[in-house]
Amino acid sequence: MTADAALAATVAPVAPPAAEPAVPALRGVSHVALSVPDVAAAAEFWTTVLGFEAMGGGPGFCFLLLRTARVAVVVADHGGTVRGAFDEHHPGLDHVALAVSDLETLRAWERWLADRRVPYTPIIASDGAHHLNLRAPGDIPVELCVLDPGFLVALGVDGPAAGTH
Repeated sequence: MTADAALAATVAPVAPPAAEPAVPALRGVSHVALSVPDVAAAAEFWTTVLGFEAMGGGPGFCFLLLRTARVAVVVADHGGTVRGAFDEHHPGLDHVALAVSDLETLRAWERWLADRRVPYTPIIASDGAHHLNLRAPGDIPVELCVLDPGFLVALGVDGPAAGTH
């Protein structure tokens, strides 16, 4: 046996580095759960103003669904312990953004809200989007948003994700 062969026999082979495990797949947002001081008022807002269906609930909570967008919202009062208004300036939720397909539909939302005397901000153009903002009961901020096609292209997003936020 040559010296090189003897050396090779005494050195353990180096295994290739282990590949990082793949991140398990996610299919989207299952639901957004909101703590509210008044479940009935919140459920009425989400159904009559935003078009969600009340799918059921129980004491202190209601499950709401917007079938067309496959978005669910749960409102809960945690046994009546929710006090005061929402404040996005603390850690946690900042706002709920709901996707709107295009600017004309966003304008239709503006008219819808005005006809129902729901306070909102006029449509604002920002970097990559148009949006209007309103508040749900409990002062929870809701944004209706259209992402600009050019912004989506820049992000490399197309298909079903277009128009989402």
